Amino acid sequence: MAASIVRSSLRALSGRSIPGVSLTAARVIHPQIISPRSLNVIRPFSIGSRPVFSSGSIDSELVHKLDEEILYEKSSEETEQPDFVKEFLEANSFQLEDKPGMDEVTLTRTFGNEKIRVLFAISDINNAAEDDFADVPAEDVEGGDEEEDVAPVSFPVRASVTVEKDGKGAVTVDTVAQDGAIVIESVLYYKDGKLATEQSAEADWQRRGLYIGPQFAELDEGLQTLFERYLEERGINTALANFLPDYVEHKEQKEYLQWLQSVKGFVTA
Repeated sequence: MAASIVRSSLRALSGRSIPGVSLTAARVIHPQIISPRSLNVIRPFSIGSRPVFSSGSIDSELVHKLDEEILYEKSSEETEQPDFVKEFLEANSFQLEDKPGMDEVTLTRTFGNEKIRVLFAISDINNAAEDDFADVPAEDVEGGDEEEDVAPVSFPVRASVTVEKDGKGAVTVDTVAQDGAIVIESVLYYKDGKLATEQSAEADWQRRGLYIGPQFAELDEGLQTLFERYLEERGINTALANFLPDYVEHKEQKEYLQWLQSVKGFVTA
């Protein structure tokens, strides 16, 4: 299961994203995870007899196992806002909107007459493959002397950046943040700014019919560079690229713990 693979990888890693990487293109690889479903494994069962249900003992075992996992997650739980979150918000003038139980998280700020919104989701950590957390050998890291030295590599986080001006529409830039870099994938323009941010079936239908523009990599290199600088000036930079994977990991742990407690409450009811 992808989530369990990722969680095991996260427990093994204690490092952060590689700092100091400038806003530049990077190749993100998503290896395929082989799951039991993809192997078409069929579980054998007896047609001639019906299963005998003994919910009491199974329920007790399940609750016991849930308790073990809850205790493990609580051992590393942060009850207060982590320092890295406070430092990022103070230094970069972003406001954080994170509703418990919701997958998506929003960062907002203003820049002159512009409203800037960064939307990302914790589902990226559940969709990440184990190789997304692979470590870089010491010989590939500047200053790495010992053989066992490794540099942590963060998983990719997709972020939709919207810059809106009243009465002038909006530009949405689809990006990927990983290892201290923001990679631009596409740039979309909406004549109606509401269409860029509205979450409804009607807005989604209207967006599907719009010309979305060329692939960013196909643009003139000079134009690509200017778009990157345009985002950097608005706080979509290395600091944000380092923050997103860390925050996704932090939120996923909180949501997972709440999920464990909710499931336990249901089983014991």
